[in-house]
Amino acid sequence: MTSEVKPFTWSYSALKNYETCPLRHKMIDLDKSVKEEESPALAAGWELHKAFEDRLKGKPLGLGYTHYEPMLSKIINKPGKTYGEKKLAITNTFQPCGYFDQNVWFRTIVDCTKVFPDNTEVSIFDWKTGKVAEDLTQLQLMSVTIFAHMPSVTYIKAGLIFVNYNKVEHAEFSRESIPEIWSEILPRVKELQRARDTQQYPPKPSGLCKRYCPVTSCQYHGKGTS
Repeated sequence: MTSEVKPFTWSYSALKNYETCPLRHKMIDLDKSVKEEESPALAAGWELHKAFEDRLKGKPLGLGYTHYEPMLSKIINKPGKTYGEKKLAITNTFQPCGYFDQNVWFRTIVDCTKVFPDNTEVSIFDWKTGKVAEDLTQLQLMSVTIFAHMPSVTYIKAGLIFVNYNKVEHAEFSRESIPEIWSEILPRVKELQRARDTQQYPPKPSGLCKRYCPVTSCQYHGKGTS
């Protein structure tokens, strides 16, 4: 008897991890045969996200986070509704669905969503505690998912906020942006699905192999590329 193949689902983190190294993605994210130890930096990132989520829901910031109050209160005090850690999902025909529905295809969690009073404009933000990077794929995916869930929205302002570097990577999207966004991302998603269908996850050596990968069985572990 063959086991039933689960429907293909994905997220931004799955796509990013696969493109970083297919084998690492398989061992850690899919098979869970290798456990990645939680670093102090990663733990601090989770704690910050929780503190910011609580603040967006009306609770005060805890000790150690109060210096972020001006940034968060500026968002909260603008007219409209503010949401923290909003879970959204769509089907493979780009229709809105529940986060855990059987027909779910893509899932995302938006750290901060601000819906302005006329319901035609939204601002979204993702908190980043790591180094500054210019990859806007995550903002693109969050935006097209919001467009699917909120038919009245025509314009989205988006930002990756690198809280430890006082830096924001901005992007703006309209409904006219949707075809271009998917034309860029779908070929990458097809590669991710092809790997799932064929179970082909080759290693992709990089500088991360030397010190930052827990997959010790890989031939490139501790070596990588210079």
